[in-house]
Amino acid sequence: MIRAFLALSLPDDVADFLMDIQDNVRNARWVEAENLHLTLAFLGDCTPSELTELDTELGRIRMEPFDLSISGVGAFGGGKPHNLHALFAPSEPLMRLQAKIDRLIRESGIAIEHRKFRPHVTLARCGGGVIPAQALEWTQAHARLSYQPFDINGFSLYRSDLGTGAPLYTELVQYPFLAPSAHDSQ
Repeated sequence: MIRAFLALSLPDDVADFLMDIQDNVRNARWVEAENLHLTLAFLGDCTPSELTELDTELGRIRMEPFDLSISGVGAFGGGKPHNLHALFAPSEPLMRLQAKIDRLIRESGIAIEHRKFRPHVTLARCGGGVIPAQALEWTQAHARLSYQPFDINGFSLYRSDLGTGAPLYTELVQYPFLAPSAHDSQ
């Protein structure tokens, strides 16, 4: 089985910018620059044949490249945050891409959790050693975070290997955007 997910990688300048705000929350497990990404769909454990079938369908997605921009930060977990993240400005092309991917995954027979898509980049994971007030202060301090628009020209399939430290993400396949033709319905 291969633990897999689909995501947008971030340009180096965006990752560097996000690394600069990873501070002032004691015991937070900050994500390394090479692991920063925007998850489009978490596939979980898949067989190689499931991924091969999905790969064929994903390769047929047609979209024009689009821009994304960072706009604010957030935390999942309410009063006991377990995740600190950067948010994105609303993007209709991003939502359309994620919906296409979600549909193809379901049509391929891979069972995934149905969650509302909340575009974000995880910056830190917060366990029991994190003082909730520090995490909430961090979100307030960076509430107006913004970064110039950057190009999105495709997405990728990643493998996620868990170990004793941070997960190891390996890019397996890149899916560059192909311009839509008049015949495309995807």
